[in-house]
Amino acid sequence: MGPYVNGKECVYVSGVVQSVSPTMRIRRKSHNDIVPKRDITFADKTKKTVVVSLWNDHATNVGQELLDNADKFPIVAIKSLKVGDFQVVSLYDSECKGASMASIRSDISPSKGGVRSMYYDRVSLSHVTSNPSLGEDKPSFFSIRAYISFIKPDQTMWYRACKTCNKKVTDAIGSGYWCEGCQKNDDECSLRYIMVVKVSDASGEAWLSLFNDQAERIFGCSADELDKLKSQEGEENLFQQKLKEAIWVPQLFRISVAQHEYMNEKRQRITARAVVPVDFAAESRLLLEEISKMKTSQ
Repeated sequence: MGPYVNGKECVYVSGVVQSVSPTMRIRRKSHNDIVPKRDITFADKTKKTVVVSLWNDHATNVGQELLDNADKFPIVAIKSLKVGDFQVVSLYDSECKGASMASIRSDISPSKGGVRSMYYDRVSLSHVTSNPSLGEDKPSFFSIRAYISFIKPDQTMWYRACKTCNKKVTDAIGSGYWCEGCQKNDDECSLRYIMVVKVSDASGEAWLSLFNDQAERIFGCSADELDKLKSQEGEENLFQQKLKEAIWVPQLFRISVAQHEYMNEKRQRITARAVVPVDFAAESRLLLEEISKMKTSQ
């Protein structure tokens, strides 16, 4: 959610409904008429809250539905909201054209690198692997729910990176590390993940490329920390244990699909752009929506 700075713009919020007020009757100064209003308090995963005021039909219709289901803590996304002087977000009938309340599946929040909601463009792995032309002109983006089924333990899982720009470094003449990007030597470097894992779902399997941020989420530790575990000797192989803990755990992946050339042959490359644990309540809502669509189409 975050702080709002421009009261003239419309914004988008999504989160868990924490509380719903009863309908209030408010006299508007501009028209001297009385209109229904209802306040909804939302919280997001950062535990920050925002109050959204519903007006007119939104207050009496959708607002009442939310009040009836408030004990179930519904997840709601609302777009086209106007920010007031007191940082209260309002949804009117006549203002912010296109205003709507959406279910979890429509919770779309574009950001850098094509990352969107994990419930947008959800496909099976076979949809990707059976379409070799995907990503031919430009990368295609999808969301999948899958398990990491295999991690090759003897692959190169990280590279030595510059602590300033994260680019690959080489051994400097004498000692330390040379960064071509920064054009400087440094006494230290850091390790950053770059690796592939096999992912599986009910439809099939595929190799998935992981970069640093996504691998850290999966392993729960940095590449430097995993490297220390790998170099430790003893009966307990903590490195292998970390790899074992990462497999057969359900994950939601936002992926990109692109083409690259290998040995003069075009191949599909699937890369994880975001990884989050499965939210089983949200998954259940997604399945209920799919069932509802199937019933409607019959």
